[in-house]
Amino acid sequence: MQIIPAILATNPEIFQQQLQQVENLTDLVHIDVCDGFFVPEKTVDPDSLRSIQTPVQFELHLMVQNPAQEIERWYNFPNIQRVIFHLEAAKIPVASIEHIEAYGYKAGVAVNPETTLEQIGATGYEADLMMFLAVHPGKQGQAFLPEVLEKIKLFKEKHPNTPVGIDGGIHIPELETIKNLNLDYVVMGSEIFNNPEPAKHFKELQELIK
Repeated sequence: MQIIPAILATNPEIFQQQLQQVENLTDLVHIDVCDGFFVPEKTVDPDSLRSIQTPVQFELHLMVQNPAQEIERWYNFPNIQRVIFHLEAAKIPVASIEHIEAYGYKAGVAVNPETTLEQIGATGYEADLMMFLAVHPGKQGQAFLPEVLEKIKLFKEKHPNTPVGIDGGIHIPELETIKNLNLDYVVMGSEIFNNPEPAKHFKELQELIK
């Protein structure tokens, strides 16, 4: 299981600072993208970040009303490996997956805690990866919702070949539980960056899951 650090930044300075704290410790960083409509928070504009140079790859987590429009804003941003959109924001999820893949990115689907397996439906077979939120999207530091774990177990039984991750409210106690689920990745933001020594703590978290 991989721990992916998540950056939720409202300005370029925060983004640059947090990226520098972890970029030598991971090959993938999760960027939370919020439009102020799908979720209350609004994050940094990609145009203000284009001069940043880093060896890491990025995954975008689009917490936005219009995923297709947001992809246009991030197109040609360096080092994007995969783009995750919310099932709840997509009128036709398969079309959104195809749209992302047409740009050469892997397409992931995120689902909110209240979204059921029935609502996910065939999208679970089409997506390159699935990400289950254990909090309501858009704000770091929320309490973990443990009922999401049972939904993940059932999804993995139906979709054993689809990579699965979890995001939201994950701290050390939750990490101890999650590492027994055989997930592919876990996204952690506030647990890493609210620590006085983010780089050191990130390495400690990586040791915990070995």
